[in-house]
Amino acid sequence: MSLTRKMFSNSFYLFLDLLVVNLLGLIFWFFNGRFLVPEELGIVSTSINLALLLSSLSLLGFQGVLPRLIPEYLEKKQLGKIVSLSRFTLKLILFSNTAIILILLVFSPKLQSLLNLPANALIFSSFLLLSFTFSSFFGCIMCGFQNMRAFFTTDLIGVVIKLLLTIILLFLGFGYISPLIGVLVGYILIDLRRFRKSWFFPPNKEKINCREIFFDYALPYFTSLVAGLAFSNLQILLLASLKGQYVTGSYSIAFLIASIISIIPNVLSQALFPIISQLSVGRKIKKQSYLTQLVLRYALFVMLPLAAALVFFSKPILFLLRKEYIEVTDILSTLTAASVLFGLAQLFLSVLYAIGETKLNRNIWVASALIFLLISSILINLYSAQGLAISYTLISLILLFLGHHYLQKTLILRIDWRNLLKLVVSFLLLSPFFYFADAIQASLLIKIIFAIFGGFVYLLILIPLRFYKKEDLKILHIIFEKLPIMRKQFLVFLKWFSRYVEK
Repeated sequence: MSLTRKMFSNSFYLFLDLLVVNLLGLIFWFFNGRFLVPEELGIVSTSINLALLLSSLSLLGFQGVLPRLIPEYLEKKQLGKIVSLSRFTLKLILFSNTAIILILLVFSPKLQSLLNLPANALIFSSFLLLSFTFSSFFGCIMCGFQNMRAFFTTDLIGVVIKLLLTIILLFLGFGYISPLIGVLVGYILIDLRRFRKSWFFPPNKEKINCREIFFDYALPYFTSLVAGLAFSNLQILLLASLKGQYVTGSYSIAFLIASIISIIPNVLSQALFPIISQLSVGRKIKKQSYLTQLVLRYALFVMLPLAAALVFFSKPILFLLRKEYIEVTDILSTLTAASVLFGLAQLFLSVLYAIGETKLNRNIWVASALIFLLISSILINLYSAQGLAISYTLISLILLFLGHHYLQKTLILRIDWRNLLKLVVSFLLLSPFFYFADAIQASLLIKIIFAIFGGFVYLLILIPLRFYKKEDLKILHIIFEKLPIMRKQFLVFLKWFSRYVEK
């Protein structure tokens, strides 16, 4: 299988994973938003984000090491080293999780006061920590083997159980405990289905340099991760500490909706990461650069119209929840712009780590996180949640600039700006359709139909602009081959479409 085909095969299942998981996740938060007041929703959001934060820390950076080194070991036929690496990682995370849970138990009264959390919510966070950790651990090994199909199916089953159990408990009146139980049970099921005995047994004599792996790969990634958490879970906790759970609950909803934008670059980054790592064996720089440019182009192609839809339809989206959330419309618009910038920045920085620039990647994340914490602390006190959204946007722009600058130097990345400018032109012509769809006095269904028509215009305008390339035909072939229905009809369309593709 060619590298491009493999990357988009990975992308197909990862995109399906994030599409389904995030769609069900939005439904999950929708029901929580319908049944819980902002203060209760803030408790749920803070509890889950605390567990996610601690889980990310407990992996000690090995969530970057596993998908980075396993493809390299596979390329070199060093299968015994994979077992050794998995066992070494397991020992470390068992130790780290035990230590973190003990710290939570000892300092629980102070944490309850600091985060405005009830005792039972903090207990749930401890159990969620373990389930999140092993889900990530096993998932990273799967990604290293590029077994994205199993990654998707295990996620799907767990998330469906999480959603169904949460809805049942909400209807039964269990309050904010409902989503916490649902998430815990769902992730335990994911853990059980992802585990493979062959990853750990039998012990192999092929040794690895544990010291080198820890200090050259895990520690830089761990440092980058700690810094990166400032832009996700930590900002929620910071807002909860400074402004309380009502403001946090409202901001969390806007942040979750805006994060839809970053799904596209995240999927493509995850699919690209093990392939870039594999290409590091032999330093195939031209292929790495080509694939990075390809991913950037597709990410922007999807993100721009999606961002416009979220901005113009922010009020109807928020109105579907509760009337209390309408007030975060401006915050959602700001966070949408931030998500576009942050998603692209993550793409560049992920490639930077994958090509071996682990310490440079770490330095960028750490410097940006320190600036973010300084700016956000000031702006939260001045402008509350909107101040945090502005801080997030500014730092995302800085991250994007630094990621592109250093990747251009290390990978000799040459971006086809002329081709990307065509996307901007089409995007500007799309915007009036969304504006009128939002402005007209009509039902939500009519507005959606009008917006979808604008989306088709966006795609059609790119044809005379000669935006599409021969690579796009290859990708469409890969996608259409996986379709269960109407495969022949789509292939006929592809033959017609090839006339308008830039050679």
